Amino acid sequence: MMQRNQLGDGKVPKSTPITDDYEISSRILGLGLNGKVVQCIHRRTSDKFALKVLHDNPKSRREVELHWRASGCRHIVAIRDVYENTYAGANCLLVVMDCMEGGELFQRIQDRQDSPFTEREAAQIMHEICIAVHHLHSMNIAHRDLKPENLLYSAPMPLGVLKLTDFGFAKETSIKDTLQTPCYTPYYVAPE
Repeated sequence: MMQRNQLGDGKVPKSTPITDDYEISSRILGLGLNGKVVQCIHRRTSDKFALKVLHDNPKSRREVELHWRASGCRHIVAIRDVYENTYAGANCLLVVMDCMEGGELFQRIQDRQDSPFTEREAAQIMHEICIAVHHLHSMNIAHRDLKPENLLYSAPMPLGVLKLTDFGFAKETSIKDTLQTPCYTPYYVAPE
């Protein structure tokens, strides 16, 4: 049985207040089903990061554990720190990740309505997605929520690297029958 404060692979969240290391901004970077993402700034380096706030429960711990394990890939948003703190009176996991200042692939698709992606651009996007998925599959992890909103660019065009994020539906595939439960984003699910 895993210790309460351990996330797997020997990774242990910090129990010190996150505000010792980061200044938390009120600037909201994104909203997800499992929590909001705000900007934070490292006090020592002044580097910008994204902070995802999750209620501390087994589902959130699995999300953080799988994401943290997968963070070594260039095309997956890296987790830098994880804290167990109380936030707004509730036990929370505070996940500090790279700040993806280039925005969502979804927004780039919408912005290009009048000038669609070239075949070369689309091939490059698919190549980067496949690198991330291959990395996950080599670790026996299924993301299960690939969609343009979960693909973020590290910087504005043309320098941004496309990276996968949001491991809320992710599962480890080495466990029997682990992928039997349906999960999907309604807009993207196939009709059957």
